[in-house]
Amino acid sequence: MTYAFIFDARACSGCKACQEACKDRNKLPLGVLWRQVIEVSGGKWQKTGAAWENSVFAYNLSLACNHCVHPKCAGVCPTDAYSVRPDGIVLLDSAKCMGCGYCAWACPYGAPQYNAGQGVMTKCNFCYDSLDAGQPPSCVAACPLRVLDFGTAEALSAVEANRNLWQLPANEHPFPLAGYSRTEPHLAIRPHAGMGNSLEKTVANREELRPSGIPESIRGFTATEELPGSEELPLVAFTLLAQMAAGLAAGALALASIPWAVLLAIGALLGAGGLISFLHLGRKRNAWRAVAHLRKSWLSREVLAAGLFGAAWALAIGLAWLHRTTYAPWLMALLGLGLVYCMGRVYLLRAVPAWNTWRTPAGFFLSTAVLGALGIRLAVAGTGWAVVGGIALAAEMALVLTGPLSMRALASRLRVVLLGLGMVEAFVMAIAPQGSATGLAIPVFLIALAAEIIGRWQFYASRAPGHF
Repeated sequence: MTYAFIFDARACSGCKACQEACKDRNKLPLGVLWRQVIEVSGGKWQKTGAAWENSVFAYNLSLACNHCVHPKCAGVCPTDAYSVRPDGIVLLDSAKCMGCGYCAWACPYGAPQYNAGQGVMTKCNFCYDSLDAGQPPSCVAACPLRVLDFGTAEALSAVEANRNLWQLPANEHPFPLAGYSRTEPHLAIRPHAGMGNSLEKTVANREELRPSGIPESIRGFTATEELPGSEELPLVAFTLLAQMAAGLAAGALALASIPWAVLLAIGALLGAGGLISFLHLGRKRNAWRAVAHLRKSWLSREVLAAGLFGAAWALAIGLAWLHRTTYAPWLMALLGLGLVYCMGRVYLLRAVPAWNTWRTPAGFFLSTAVLGALGIRLAVAGTGWAVVGGIALAAEMALVLTGPLSMRALASRLRVVLLGLGMVEAFVMAIAPQGSATGLAIPVFLIALAAEIIGRWQFYASRAPGHF
């Protein structure tokens, strides 16, 4: 037996009693709503002859965690903080959570919410203690029109099959949710007529759900007000620093002997990136749990890959100190590229369409090539590194120009200009006399780095969840 929420959208008045009851029972802070009532409206008035006709409609959707059959939040959580009861209720153990927010990215319904006061993710628990005591969840008990209810998923499936009354949205979700989810939510909706029309729909109470006066750091969704993506600046720094370290490690294989400057830079970049990444966590003391879910979570695998990369670097620098020639540089390079691969997989989330594309890992590996080649050129003379950097910059510019980002945005235009300028200067550096080429190495690297920073910031700012 598994539980499911039941919502009759035809009769909901939008009073939000369910939302308030949930907030009151769980003592949720400002900006955190485990259950949200979304107001949707659309249509227009149009004059036809002497008369006015309208297609105006409005409906409400009460939404909380759907306690899915295949909960994506549980699958991606690196600390393995989620568990599923025999009755299908998905629980989050905040004592294990490190507040990384990865589950909120992966959930197609935006159910996990970040509690800044505690530094952890939180979510609806179906009031399981009330259920165990034979009582309904608080949201259900508070609904004055009885449009919100709960029951067993098995009984609802039988009702749908026999009388075709309930729409179980496994294959088709009402706006503003993603059109499709493979998580198989335990949610039954009796649809409002407006859900099925083809007219344009908008969320009428977006300001209520995403109040502009509340900082992004205490909300569970992407900022659209001040500076989109700014809350992920630690990840911008971590990914670029780690990718540069991996690029240096891979490029160093082409050298007869790895200069100490390059070896030390690899360790410094990886170490700095790792330390900065801690700023992204709400509960840093639980960071040690990040490798607890290697079986499913790509974030756990990314953390492990970073650790192994660091260990291989330590081995390589130790053996270099002893003047021993070994395969340690090859191991370091392979583990560095493995880290970049894991990074790419972390962001391939169906709930974030802008990230769930081959362009994500391709962009990460191109950043690795650009920063690695031009970084080595700072320490080692040679035209080959400038050529490799120029080709990587050209490939990245092609990726940007053929991508979904609008070229009307100032950041996109600036990034393309920087990529083009860096590419031209890299090729000029390749054919310039040695003295002039050495003088160009630093400006070319800084131009490329600026382009990478803008691109990575745009990457995080582009997160547009499949839900509202």
